Amino acid sequence: MQHRTMRVFAAVLVLLMLAGSFACTPKNDESMTALVQMMTQERMDLQNKLDDTQKELNEAKTEAANAKQALLDLQSAPTPEPVVVTNTETVTVSETYAYGVGCTVNGDRSVKLDDGETITAVADEIEGYVFDHWEINNAVQDITDTTIEFAASKTTLVRAVFHERHTLKCINCHFKFLDENRNAAGQGYKEFDFEEDYQNPVTEKTEKGGLMNFYVFAEVPRDQQVDYWLINNVKYQFPQEVTKFRIEGLNEATVIEVVLKGQAKQTSTPEKTPAPTKYYNVSCHNCKYKYDGAWHSSGKVPAGSQITISGTTDSTEAYFDGSPSSVNRHFTSPHSGSSGKWVFTYTYTVNSDTDVTFRGVVN
Repeated sequence: MQHRTMRVFAAVLVLLMLAGSFACTPKNDESMTALVQMMTQERMDLQNKLDDTQKELNEAKTEAANAKQALLDLQSAPTPEPVVVTNTETVTVSETYAYGVGCTVNGDRSVKLDDGETITAVADEIEGYVFDHWEINNAVQDITDTTIEFAASKTTLVRAVFHERHTLKCINCHFKFLDENRNAAGQGYKEFDFEEDYQNPVTEKTEKGGLMNFYVFAEVPRDQQVDYWLINNVKYQFPQEVTKFRIEGLNEATVIEVVLKGQAKQTSTPEKTPAPTKYYNVSCHNCKYKYDGAWHSSGKVPAGSQITISGTTDSTEAYFDGSPSSVNRHFTSPHSGSSGKWVFTYTYTVNSDTDVTFRGVVN
């Protein structure tokens, strides 16, 4: 990803150099100095954008590592053993759940299932992204449909995987592909979707890696002039009017806009796509927790979920201990109940894997 991004910025730098060379011919040292200063500032702006992109890439890698670990934890989870939830009651954990990431499962993000019940998973529609494939408990599925159905006999994590839609779009301009001699040829396009290994409509050859090579031309009405260009909302303005230039090696979704003098720009800074929901493990020993209207002894909940933890004992003083330490509680009096069945409860927000044990104090 970093190398691809650097190639994009390299292509844009070529754009600046070409535009400066054929559209701006300084007549004296002062105009040359101004042009060099302008291009130096542009390079600094591009470097700042590259730094921001690297930061986003690092954050994405962290998210991917967390998601991978969650899937590994799910696959390696042992079969639940009977769990004592009160002094007098023992229950066997045999509940099956389905969780959806980038999709819904039976109309929700998480559902409780009967053994062998059918799961219907529907991929989300995310602006700017294209559905790629399914993963079920970390196993890649050779299914291209955005809806799948299957039966589950164990807790299951269903993930819809997407990739960014690669589209080149022009506003107040159009572009033409380059032929084998690097000249603009063929029809003009306002918008073109290009995925990896797309076919160049001029050369009719497959472009390995999905690289775009083209000339872009401003559409300027009579008696008007180009004020500046926007490429992915980054402004490029030159001392003299520039109405066309060549870009080679583009492999990212890009919007190019021509802004005429006295005209407001049409594009705006795109909003970031929300990151997929992260899930954490929750385990209760000698207690239980309530999430989404049901009581559980173990399972997974989305990050930031608020759960109610409850334990019952014949003591009037009790402790909740576990990990992380923020889950720890000490109560000197119960919240409800009667002699022999005192109930202790509290609410807790889950932001990491949580393991809690409940015990009463013997007087």
